[in-house]
Amino acid sequence: MFTTEFIAILVALFVITDPLGNVGIFLSLTPNASAEQRRSMAFRSNLYALILLLVFLIGGPWILSFLGITLHAVDLGGGLIVGAVGWQLIRAKEDRKTQGSAADNEAATSSDISFCPLALPLIAGPGAIAVVIDAGKHAMENGFWYWAAAIGGTVTAMIISWICLREAAILLRVLGHNGMNALTRIIGFLLVCIAAQMIIIGARGAFGLNGATTAKPNSTHQQSSAYPDHGPYTGGSCTLSRLPNSDTFTLLAVSAAPPASPSI
Repeated sequence: MFTTEFIAILVALFVITDPLGNVGIFLSLTPNASAEQRRSMAFRSNLYALILLLVFLIGGPWILSFLGITLHAVDLGGGLIVGAVGWQLIRAKEDRKTQGSAADNEAATSSDISFCPLALPLIAGPGAIAVVIDAGKHAMENGFWYWAAAIGGTVTAMIISWICLREAAILLRVLGHNGMNALTRIIGFLLVCIAAQMIIIGARGAFGLNGATTAKPNSTHQQSSAYPDHGPYTGGSCTLSRLPNSDTFTLLAVSAAPPASPSI
């Protein structure tokens, strides 16, 4: 369970924070910075983003519980936000220009860009916050190991983001602008798929779309009869299951004891 959830959260945060796509914006925000200054800003921005995500991971579910927001609502709402972010990544060329211009304007009026616009909203944006809130809500339902996986996946994702920004110049030389745009579109497609899965899970739980569920065999009909020429038998039974929110019953199983051996 730990490994599965750790990988799921790590992949979700990696694709939604899009560290490869942030490389170009990071370099455009720091044109006159030295390599050491860029490393420092990369570290601080990801540290701030990690703190923000951990706050929402741990505190977000308690706020939702206080407001009476269910896990299924979190899945549905988070899926819509994540899907919107994924669609923006698919349209990487157009939206990256807009996002980069907005970040440039923010950076021009700020002495330290590590927190804003780098940590928030480029790294820990609405999509990433929705993912960690959803993970925290699931952790409240599943216990310690899910909490450990959620925290471990979040920390690992921020470490990967920090490495990408720290080595931004090298990545840009190796991949180029076209390569980064192509990877960003692929990541956006994966993000849309993750969003679709979140919405499916939320809809199943919210609207009771799980189909017939196996129930305890508490509705059992016993009968006795006789086979011709074989004498009486007992033990025949059938098991019924009630569909959710319905008075309809589904036949799950029918069993019958073998006929008794004829007496000689």
